[in-house]
Amino acid sequence: MIGGDQVRRAIIQCDRLGYSGEIWPVNPKREQIESRDCYASLHDLPQTPDAAFVAIPNDATVDAVEHLSSIGTGGVVCYASGFAEVGKDGELLQRRLEQVSDGMPLIGPNCYGLLNFQQGVALWPDEQGGERCERGVAIISQSGNISINFTMQRRGVPIAFLISTGNMAGLKTHDYIHVMLENPDVTAIGLYLEQIPDARVLSEAAICALARNIPIVVLQAGFSAVGSSVTMTHSHSMSGNKELSKAFFEKFGMIQVHSIPQFLETLKFVSVLPPVADRTIASISCSGGEAALVADLAETFDLEFSEFTPAQVNQLYQVLGDRVVISNPLDYHTYIWGNQNAQKECFQAVFRGSQATNIKVFDYPAPGLCDTTEWEFAVEAIIDAKNETDARVAVVATMHENFPAHVQQKLVENGIAPMLGMHECIQVISDCVKFASVRENLQSLHPLVSSDSGSSISDTLSEFEAKQQLRQFGVNIVRGRLASDFSEAASIAHGFSYPVVAKACSADIVHKTDSGGVILNILSDENLYDAIVSLSRISDQFLIEEMASEPSLECLVGIRNDKHFGRIMIIGQGGKLTELYSDAAVLFFPVQPEDLRKALVQLKFGKLFSGYRDEYLDLDMIVSTLVRIANFTADESNRINELEINPLFLYPDNQEALVIDAVIRRCK
Repeated sequence: MIGGDQVRRAIIQCDRLGYSGEIWPVNPKREQIESRDCYASLHDLPQTPDAAFVAIPNDATVDAVEHLSSIGTGGVVCYASGFAEVGKDGELLQRRLEQVSDGMPLIGPNCYGLLNFQQGVALWPDEQGGERCERGVAIISQSGNISINFTMQRRGVPIAFLISTGNMAGLKTHDYIHVMLENPDVTAIGLYLEQIPDARVLSEAAICALARNIPIVVLQAGFSAVGSSVTMTHSHSMSGNKELSKAFFEKFGMIQVHSIPQFLETLKFVSVLPPVADRTIASISCSGGEAALVADLAETFDLEFSEFTPAQVNQLYQVLGDRVVISNPLDYHTYIWGNQNAQKECFQAVFRGSQATNIKVFDYPAPGLCDTTEWEFAVEAIIDAKNETDARVAVVATMHENFPAHVQQKLVENGIAPMLGMHECIQVISDCVKFASVRENLQSLHPLVSSDSGSSISDTLSEFEAKQQLRQFGVNIVRGRLASDFSEAASIAHGFSYPVVAKACSADIVHKTDSGGVILNILSDENLYDAIVSLSRISDQFLIEEMASEPSLECLVGIRNDKHFGRIMIIGQGGKLTELYSDAAVLFFPVQPEDLRKALVQLKFGKLFSGYRDEYLDLDMIVSTLVRIANFTADESNRINELEINPLFLYPDNQEALVIDAVIRRCK
């Protein structure tokens, strides 16, 4: 350990956790730190260290890391700040740090470091509230202070590892995930993220976690406002960072949460009760109000109450008598309160049902202020009933302060999840169903496709050119031809027969409707002449097209390269009011037909695929069209940076989807 006061604090934490190995402080100005003899320099160390904690100024940190790497040190934590987070000079220094580490695992810089509660190792220069833990969750956090707060939790979360990652000059989020997946005692992984530096490799890590049935729980901060990066197309405003991240986490089975309490409660639950793809539950309480609250939340999160079997009803009747209405959720009143054996029989009867997860609502009084004897009986009854039925059980307090730490710990030791908050408990059960459902389809899940998102746009095609390219890939487009004056336009219109549409055709005009560049339902030569005169004010080329019949639905399809997520597809409600409807789904490449089917039916207009108001859209036909569009943009020879089709007309009765307007931007 290299440094002064931060090294002293790290040694104190190692001692508190019972670390039994050797610690070698390096400080030329001190003889001892916390009863350990100091070495004047790294050159004086008796042998190569397994790990190093470096807490000295940033310039000196680079030199120390270079030496540690040269002697084969196992890994290093760099505490110092003043690197990439401070600007250009810091970025140059961080680049130098990356170079001199030369493959040696490096945590930081600008971080608090590592807490290994399995082995009592604290490469950590501050206070922390964790304890030794043989088996539990690993938390990887980009925030140092929030990392400290995680260690102070009193929610019964078994934390085996906590890593403050800082600037991630060396090890990245996906590296930590892969390392933790190799440890059989890690039950779940929690990520506090402020950015997703490389979504492709993170998707690979998530797939590995799914394969090992290790849930990843994500709390991401720092979303920018939706539409903040809008350039020229509707699809940008429908896929801000928040929407893209949400879709990414859902696709790869990562459980996204939006608060620190939910983060910790979710980690605790999945650590104790591995997720299952069954959304059935049973609820037990001794209050009708509690039963009603659970029922409301279950409906909100799409969970289902299993019906009690005749055998269960009979057993419950034997315990509770005819003064209790026997149903799920069960309010067993207080007639058997204080009777440990009767409560155990009641709980056993419920736990023997077909439901996947059992919830016992249970608020504990404040020890020292109240007599807790009867609550202790209830705890024992829950544990005995769980152990005799091997059921999946969560005990939930309606308020977090009503669940003492020692009771939580006892339940965890018996394989029962002690949950703080009804909402948190019901939400995590629902989230676990989604995780397990993704895992069931693991074989069809593929990592993200990398794309050259840094390529600049060389040109934007005209609408006519864009449609012709799509047509070559089997995409159905509305018939149209180019004209440069009224005479040519009239000849084209006669060939199609009226009514027709006239459009200004220029690569410089993207949203033609907004600029008066589209004139619909032209019925005669006279109308066409007026249209050409009007359009001539903004363009010297005109696209004359057949007037398409009214569709059942106007759809938007956008495909672009995102700097974080690679190539993405956005599907949503199309037409002039695209942003107003705000009904869109995000898909990542490679786009699979099954992904498209799932996305389409979950949109607000998805009811049209099952005959809403006698409108039947052919889902397979539409999916086939979208696959051809995706393949077109994925073909590298086309150099597509961005594509937007708006609208794509969808028709009933097996009619082909029809591209009405399209914008294509190509890469250099």
